[in-house]
Amino acid sequence: MNYQEYDVITVGSNTIDAFVYTDRVESITTKTLTSQSNFICYPLGTKLKINELGFYTGGGGTNSAASLSRIGLKTGYIGKVGEDLNGNINLDELKKEKIDFLGVLSKDEQTGYSVVLDSIERQRTILTYRGANDSLKAEELDFKKFKTKWFHFSAMMQDSFKTMEEIAGFAAKKGIKTSFNPNNYLCEKGRDFLKKILENLDILVLNAEEAMHLLIKTDMNTKEKLQTLKALGPKIVIITDGSNPAYGVDENSNFYTIYPLDIPIIETTGAGDSFASSFLAGIIKTGEFVHAIRLAIANSHSVLQHKGAKNILLSYEQLKREISENKVRIVKGV
Repeated sequence: MNYQEYDVITVGSNTIDAFVYTDRVESITTKTLTSQSNFICYPLGTKLKINELGFYTGGGGTNSAASLSRIGLKTGYIGKVGEDLNGNINLDELKKEKIDFLGVLSKDEQTGYSVVLDSIERQRTILTYRGANDSLKAEELDFKKFKTKWFHFSAMMQDSFKTMEEIAGFAAKKGIKTSFNPNNYLCEKGRDFLKKILENLDILVLNAEEAMHLLIKTDMNTKEKLQTLKALGPKIVIITDGSNPAYGVDENSNFYTIYPLDIPIIETTGAGDSFASSFLAGIIKTGEFVHAIRLAIANSHSVLQHKGAKNILLSYEQLKREISENKVRIVKGV
């Protein structure tokens, strides 16, 4: 049987995201001698009026797939979806986005679901029900379908993480390139836990907090951090830090400092997925680090300025116009 060949196949979660906005929410900060924690708070024992309620599809696997497909790459998606209403919504959207579903339908588990609680500072707390996302097993997949130039991994847990390791091993044997955008939960488990994915990795994109979990020492300068992460296996490493400068090192060990634009932020959900996947798209299309970074920032900025992780992902033509009109400062060296 002849199977479709893909530019990239994403591996990760799928959810329905419910965004809840109310003007009764408050933020508080608690401090100890050694730490500080921030909390979203609601009045106890009251009924709160929701001012705005939005439902969107989400999850790192499908967010990344939508980003890559809109940029014009032939894209597949591997994940596990419940045979329920929310699963059908996710599958319908994959079809609408021209993404082939290469994963598994579950009769026994529900599709993943998240409730996104917004604070007055536009920061958010997410309540997540993982559902079918955590039980994807390698024996449920048909690896013969995975004819692709790239795999893009986002965060998977439990059985699904082990399956992602199997796919990483399959990629290494077949000479397929890989990209990885982990989350804090995975990085907290340390470099040894992620070794099977990191050791043959082409691109690693993570934020500053995630990076710290993979570093043995915390007193490193930026260059040392990038070099240490690169020594774990990835050819390219990028560390983001919200509105602060991002830093990267390419496969030729050239270092970069990237300055995001100052933009109004409406909602942060999905911005990391759009950054990592758009960077990968730029590498696939041109092989140029700086061009790929510009695409990543432009698409993540678009997501940050709108509600919903997928709603305002841009096409390649839109991204090229955006990066020509709004120049992001990128400097060699760190």
